[in-house]
Amino acid sequence: MISSQADKAKSSIALNPHTNFESPGQISPTASSSTTSLPHTATSTDSYFPNSSTGPIAPRLRKTSTSSFSKLSDFSLDPPLLDEEDRYAPAAEPELRMNSFKGIRHVALSVDASEWRHPVFKQKVLSILRRLVSGALTNAVFFVTYNPSPDPTSPSESPLLTPTMPASDPAHPPPLTPDQYPPTILFRVYGPSSDALISREEELRILYVLNTEYHFGPKMYGTFQNGRVEQFFPSRALTAAELRQPHIYRSVARRMRELHSVELKLIGYEHGRETEPMIWRCIEQWAASAESVLDTLASAGGKWEIWVEKFGLHRLRKEVEMYRRWIETEPGKGKGVVFAHNDTQYGNLLVLDGDLPPNQPEHHKYIVIDFEYSAPNPRGFDIANHFQEWQADYHHPTLSHCLLAHGPYPTLAERQDFYRAYLSIEMDGREEVVRRRKDVLSEKVDALEREVRIWSPASSALWCLWGIIQAEEQVEAIVAQKEGYVPEYDCLGYAEGRLDMFRDEAKQLGVLG
Repeated sequence: MISSQADKAKSSIALNPHTNFESPGQISPTASSSTTSLPHTATSTDSYFPNSSTGPIAPRLRKTSTSSFSKLSDFSLDPPLLDEEDRYAPAAEPELRMNSFKGIRHVALSVDASEWRHPVFKQKVLSILRRLVSGALTNAVFFVTYNPSPDPTSPSESPLLTPTMPASDPAHPPPLTPDQYPPTILFRVYGPSSDALISREEELRILYVLNTEYHFGPKMYGTFQNGRVEQFFPSRALTAAELRQPHIYRSVARRMRELHSVELKLIGYEHGRETEPMIWRCIEQWAASAESVLDTLASAGGKWEIWVEKFGLHRLRKEVEMYRRWIETEPGKGKGVVFAHNDTQYGNLLVLDGDLPPNQPEHHKYIVIDFEYSAPNPRGFDIANHFQEWQADYHHPTLSHCLLAHGPYPTLAERQDFYRAYLSIEMDGREEVVRRRKDVLSEKVDALEREVRIWSPASSALWCLWGIIQAEEQVEAIVAQKEGYVPEYDCLGYAEGRLDMFRDEAKQLGVLG
């Protein structure tokens, strides 16, 4: 059967069997002991990719696949479901290869996540899975699992995806023991506007290398036109309140340290730690896309034209440039970049079900997921972005878009405790040594605190622009004066709040007057 989670908050939905939003994917160092790929032996200059990686890309127009079905009568499960030549996107149509990557199988089909209760959705999914697996806000995530009962889980649900195994009279399935059930897998459908913010090819490359080289995260079973199929790890997302529990935030700090130790050249960034921070490229490219959305909003006239003027994208661009010039000459900002997650909000942090394998440190029970925005950035930026997320409550009934109406920013004592846990991990190649937190030098703690404070405004500048771009549907409804329309998530309100946070922090640093 299929269970679904809907996306209500920034870049996430819950990837677990519980009622929770926010965590699409499951990426974790050492999370799976079943990975069969052997590490690639490489020198520090080795790379899978001859050209330097570009990170998150400029927004592009949405593509609508023609390889889909509009009604059940268009679809059949009778073989052949796809001709052999159609299993991979044609080279002559580059737009069909936007979600493909060499080394990962691909099927030229797409699905509409909003149809998940309709029989045609289940049949499309089965078609994709039979090709990829059998024998071989930004997302909607579905868990595809075996149901030993011949009946749907509820009268309102469409027919079961999984057939009885082996094939038999559905009313009299053969008895199966739990150890004979097929494993649950994760079926991810990309959000309709996510291509404006994310390079899926970049994401697939990162996930592929992290899994095959570092055994981080799930195995990729394959891709289809607007999504992918992944290995599933039983887990649940953290809550906002849990981020403040010392044993949890210390574990998050240590997992972040491990991720920051990934070799950038192996991921495809040929300049390694000398790569330009991707935050600047993202802000520049996302600002261009945000401008288009704001122009549309201003066309509504009245209070919305005033709102756009007050928001002041032209002023924001100048302020970010002033901030960048300041930060590039500021001592104490840290040296070089690391492989940064860039979106460690609580919905992208999971705790695994069950016990860890023998000899695994306790912090490996917590994993970070959703690498859609991952790119080289200063470690101070990545940690600052995480601290900003301590203030969020994406499940609040009326203020889910606001970061300042809920929990406080971590105190100095909490931040120092986090830094000590982060710095207690020492990496020797791919081997890690866990030191005692109290043995970390105070000078290193103070230096990391300065890095975080210097880079903190950049987080709000980035997500402010994200909010504008994600508000495209909201803006279209405003311009069309759609009666009774209430946005599922107030992206404009979120963007406005993050803009205020950027300007306030920049003023505290003395960058803005």
